[in-house]
Amino acid sequence: MSTIHQAVILAAGVGSRLQDVVDDRPKGFLEICGEPIIEASIAKLVRAGISHIIIVTGHLHQFYDSLASKYPFVSTVKNHAYATTGSMASLKIASSLLNSDFLLLESDLVYENQALSELQRSTQKNVILLSGPTDSGDEVYVGVKDKRIVNMSKDIKEIEVKGGELVGISKICIDLYMKMVAQCERVDAEQYQYEDCLTDVSDTTEIGFHYLENLIWGEIDDRNHLERVTETVYPLIREKERREMIEKNPQRKILLNPGPATTTDSVKAALVVEDICPREQEFGALVEGIRQDLVRIVHGEGEYECVLFTSSGTGAVEACLSSVVADDKSVLIINNGAYGARMLQICSCFDIPCIEYKVEWGEPINFPELESMLADHQEDLSHIAFVHHETTVGLLNSIDKVCDLAGRYHLETIVDAMSSFAGIPIDVKKQQVHYLVSSSNKCIQGMAGIGIVICKRDSLERSKELRKRNFYFNLYENYRFFNERKEMQFTPPVQLLYALRQAINEYFLETEKGRADRYEKSYTVLIGGLEKLGFEFLVDKEHHAKILTAIVEPHDSHYSFTAMHDYLYERGFTIYPGKGGQRDTFRLANMGAIDSNDIEQFLQCLEQYLLDSGITL
Repeated sequence: MSTIHQAVILAAGVGSRLQDVVDDRPKGFLEICGEPIIEASIAKLVRAGISHIIIVTGHLHQFYDSLASKYPFVSTVKNHAYATTGSMASLKIASSLLNSDFLLLESDLVYENQALSELQRSTQKNVILLSGPTDSGDEVYVGVKDKRIVNMSKDIKEIEVKGGELVGISKICIDLYMKMVAQCERVDAEQYQYEDCLTDVSDTTEIGFHYLENLIWGEIDDRNHLERVTETVYPLIREKERREMIEKNPQRKILLNPGPATTTDSVKAALVVEDICPREQEFGALVEGIRQDLVRIVHGEGEYECVLFTSSGTGAVEACLSSVVADDKSVLIINNGAYGARMLQICSCFDIPCIEYKVEWGEPINFPELESMLADHQEDLSHIAFVHHETTVGLLNSIDKVCDLAGRYHLETIVDAMSSFAGIPIDVKKQQVHYLVSSSNKCIQGMAGIGIVICKRDSLERSKELRKRNFYFNLYENYRFFNERKEMQFTPPVQLLYALRQAINEYFLETEKGRADRYEKSYTVLIGGLEKLGFEFLVDKEHHAKILTAIVEPHDSHYSFTAMHDYLYERGFTIYPGKGGQRDTFRLANMGAIDSNDIEQFLQCLEQYLLDSGITL
């Protein structure tokens, strides 16, 4: 079994039977419960492991082109003759972008997740998805023999052995596709449909089928179809997928620690890929796409580069600090938490000149005081380094204020955005960030093991002139090596990068605002619930990162963090002890693939623990 990573959606047609409904939209943009059906299909494809979606456009192509601008995993190609040609001509046009086996779909489908998961699990190379009777009108019946398709027709009388109804979702291997393209070139008929082409080549190529008796799906070709999908199909799909989510919940682990974070099932599934040598061109293309999209997340396109390391986030911080500070210059490090202190430790190990600006852990930066220190050491400094979201205490240090101050003193900035990247909107161009460091396992919601450094290209290029303090972690050399060879310099974690690719796709699917809003809603529910229970917070609310919160431990003889941890862990919730600070704390994060419903369940469990333990707040 080989997981498919490409999909083609045929969306060139006019949809003439729906013109009075769609008005100035293509029918793929019909909305069901406020969501265009094409975007619902894209979301299902991404969650099924598809990392490249090709939409063949025609009528009102600009609508689909906007999706390519919105989602980096979507490409469009136009069939300019869409008004006079059939769907096979559109499929043929996709050849310029197709390089592997793919799923083939039509743009006007509404379907349940099972449609894609069954095809992904199928061991057959070529599979046409069939369903039981739908009584939808305008059905296409598929004739079969010896587990292969034989013919298709809307006239049931032409079908000798009925295999089922054609859904409009298929798995096509690249060899079959090339035969279909060749067949299309031989057939002198403009209105040649891909279904007819499949039937024509089935004599020489084995095309199997997969029958799902109770598959919930619908095609929207006319008003009756639209009414059926809106009133029957979509509610059934929504209810079935809601039940599936409930059934999965008992197996989920809700990680409220500051990373690694809870991941989606589809990110975990992306770890299971065929073995591939990381020196292959295909894998290099995967990594290049990841690099570009990580830069895109912080709006650095055109001016920034991404360097990846096989490491924890600390490795990426070490790579940055040990690669960009000259011997005769110093870096000022803001230390108001354990990770600012860790930067100082790294500098000490490499004999990097540094100046510490120390703030009591949990306290915000005093900017007049910081500026005074910059003024005193201006001649010695080249960089200022700080942690954006200091998860030791749940404190958010202002990127805007620190970077603005650095700019006034002509200093480059190194931002540890380990626990804010992809969770809190960041714009490296506007905020004048020179180096931004993160990892694959927190708000981006991938798996642990990949360090990320996003660098302003001009700054990175200048660093090549510096004396090298390191080897494996040299920022410029890793950047140079990949640019020249499209390979990572040292053996990468192949499976983790596939999982990161999936996590990035899901980030863009959710959107920057959508993820930030989800995190903030979870934070609001968490804070409200904790206050209702009587807990206090270490950091004033105005400085909360809204992704992790440090909670002051109860002063009660019955309280034990270990006992509370174990009680919650047994019930599916992982919490984390405090780290430093003026008062004893425990910490709760709301990052990762969790939502406010998970937080509410946690609060109920926490309240029950307090009652069972006789703890008074």
